[in-house]
Amino acid sequence: MYSQHARDDVFEDGITPAMRAWADVKEAQRTGRIMVARSIGIETKSINDKVKEEVLKLDFNGVYGYLPKSRVDAYNLRGLQHYLDRDLEFVIDNVVIDQHASVGTFVANRAKALEKKTVRFWKEAQEGQIFEAFVRGVDQYTLYLLVEGVSVELNRSQVGYMYYDDLTEAFEIGDTLPVKLIGITRPANGNKGKITVDSRTLQEDPWKNVVNYEVDGIYVGRISKIHPEHGMFVEMIDTPGLVVRTNFPAYSGNHKFKIGESLRVRIARIDAAGRRMKAVAFLPQHSKRNDGRRSPYGSR
Repeated sequence: MYSQHARDDVFEDGITPAMRAWADVKEAQRTGRIMVARSIGIETKSINDKVKEEVLKLDFNGVYGYLPKSRVDAYNLRGLQHYLDRDLEFVIDNVVIDQHASVGTFVANRAKALEKKTVRFWKEAQEGQIFEAFVRGVDQYTLYLLVEGVSVELNRSQVGYMYYDDLTEAFEIGDTLPVKLIGITRPANGNKGKITVDSRTLQEDPWKNVVNYEVDGIYVGRISKIHPEHGMFVEMIDTPGLVVRTNFPAYSGNHKFKIGESLRVRIARIDAAGRRMKAVAFLPQHSKRNDGRRSPYGSR
């Protein structure tokens, strides 16, 4: 079906990390254990001689796996791009042995892993527990989450203290956020069960410190989110959780902004009642210096 060549050096006794990972893969297929691997690509393949479909290519410690689009989620997926470069849970449907290589490949099933997690969740979950929720969908007002395989909706007022005009400007499919389980009705008598979660209760209200900022003041923050259409979200460096939305600086040229990058911003407006702040970002000084070195005249 597919072949894979060893990508790493041989360790003592001739065993490579990929060979150890391959042993884990085969053991996980036998036991049904849930695994985690990084998605590193999107390809089109025929799985088990069926019609070709898009698959996520996974890397499990040097062993490649393939997660078909039809086995990613029971949710109606528009595409796989949002699942790229993510750590994904799955069980192994089957392994493919290559007689000419030390390791083979595997076919993954995330939807089945979510089903297994759901069963365990309904048995063990208790109110007050904290989980890492997976964003499987988002619109202007609502995040559609998976909590241990269980679907739940989170209104924008429950996301955090920051005001969101449109959640799609700050979140996308594949993002995660911590949530607290505040209500649970377990499945019974044909009832599918229901949970209620909240993320805001896990956060300290950063807006109590907004008095430390003033309009036209210039402050230092770090980029916490980058949206290609709506600009950047910058967290104030001295007030964790206080986030302002800002533009991409004018004349930014080829500068590639990164999550965690330090940035200077000028506060343009503070709406304490509406819990909103707008700012204007400045191009980082090191980027200006680099631009100057590229130009024989020091500017453009």
